[in-house]
Amino acid sequence: MDNDVIVIGAGPAGSTAAREISSLGWNVLLLDKSRFPRDKPCGGGVTIRTDELLPFSLDPVIEDVVYGAHLRLRDGRIVTRYTKKPITYMTQRIRLDAFLVEQSQRSGVEFRDGIAVTHVRRLAPDQFEVIDRSGEKYTSRVLIGADGANGIVSKNLGYENPIERAIAIEGNMPFFNGIPEEYKGMVGLNFGLVKGGYGWIFPKGDHLNIGIGGWKINVGNSLRSDLANLCDIYGFDFSKLEQIRGHHLPLIRPGTLVSAGGSAVIGDAAGLVDPLSGEGIYGAIASGVSIAPSVDNFLRGQSTALDDYHFFIADSIIPDIEKSRALMEIFHVLPDPFVWLLQHSDRFWSPAGSLIRGETTYSEIVNHFGKVLGSSLGPISKLAQLVSGRKAQLRSPDCQ
Repeated sequence: MDNDVIVIGAGPAGSTAAREISSLGWNVLLLDKSRFPRDKPCGGGVTIRTDELLPFSLDPVIEDVVYGAHLRLRDGRIVTRYTKKPITYMTQRIRLDAFLVEQSQRSGVEFRDGIAVTHVRRLAPDQFEVIDRSGEKYTSRVLIGADGANGIVSKNLGYENPIERAIAIEGNMPFFNGIPEEYKGMVGLNFGLVKGGYGWIFPKGDHLNIGIGGWKINVGNSLRSDLANLCDIYGFDFSKLEQIRGHHLPLIRPGTLVSAGGSAVIGDAAGLVDPLSGEGIYGAIASGVSIAPSVDNFLRGQSTALDDYHFFIADSIIPDIEKSRALMEIFHVLPDPFVWLLQHSDRFWSPAGSLIRGETTYSEIVNHFGKVLGSSLGPISKLAQLVSGRKAQLRSPDCQ
């Protein structure tokens, strides 16, 4: 074999997995189709719990630290809340991803950018072949797909993820003399424009990231005009919005396989996105960290070791995603009661801040508000699905 491990995709999931595995003494090749540094459509929020997963500081790429939010409701009311502790960090993917790749290289990872993989195949349970656009072939004992929701690893190896897709569009509003004061250390969230979604304004060093997203079935082809409306509501000139891009958000369902033999998918390729917030960087880095011990054991001869990664996702990540999905269904249909509680109840706002920081989980939040909320969460979520007009589709993957 040319390599012990090949990781396809050098976003936060891929670079983290590559670094963690390389630090255990294995030969790792990290491939990405783009030339680095490259940008990605993403709000760029990094939660506190995400930062704590890493053995190094993200300070070099943090552009703002968020302590609160301006929440705007359908009727135009604005609710503003603050916390004493940071809620999240703001960065740009062009800087974050390049920084994470650099850290992986320092751990011994071989990184090749500008390599567009066109086909992968399993030659044996512990033997894989990767072919790029030029026809060059690479082989490895383990293959990890970190190449996004429509990645080549999932397509070629049979990871037909049963995921629902949300869609978002965003752009950057430049401010050459500094961003507006009201957005320094604050985010703006709008819950009145799209059904089953929200708009956002995120602070960066010299610009605001402005975007809007929701379920495909609800927003249809109107997102660009919705984004223009969002800018208008907040007094921004849509014509000055730069780098407008759309992207899909993959959401995993219970029962989805994320590993098979010596292969696995991580991050967006596994659908590890928070349904309520749309945040995916935590799922990316958490899966990158958690897969390393399983890969190490697999390479040491434990043929079923990658099952441990699958069970970790199934037992530790998916239950919280499902709680988030249920809360999302309720919140986007009936946002006013939640926002009222955020505005008037510190007993509600304080856990909400802890949730965003990652100090607590969705499951713990549900338990915090008692058995009534916990027992009613499922039925209320189903009702909210019907009200919002969105139907879930479940399929079982056939990974070989």
